[in-house]
Amino acid sequence: MYYDLFIQIALMLSLGAIIYLVASALPRISEVQDVNGSSLIDKARSLGSILPLDQVDSKLNAIKNKALRRLKIWVMKADNFLSKRLNNGGDKI
Repeated sequence: MYYDLFIQIALMLSLGAIIYLVASALPRISEVQDVNGSSLIDKARSLGSILPLDQVDSKLNAIKNKALRRLKIWVMKADNFLSKRLNNGGDKI
């Protein structure tokens, strides 16, 4: 019962990570004219001058890198733990 919940959570997290990685790798939006004649790039620049998007992007990259380093350490610790348990478990029989 609870295993289904964990599997669904893991699936959604991995799907979100894949979508984030694909979206960050896509090229920037090309110049497209709006109905009024103003370009969407101009509107995005005016919004970008209000919001510090470069700072947000650099912070997200730093958080992502730190989280991936910690995840790598956790995986290595789990691997070492399981290897020790498997090696010690065979000796007791």
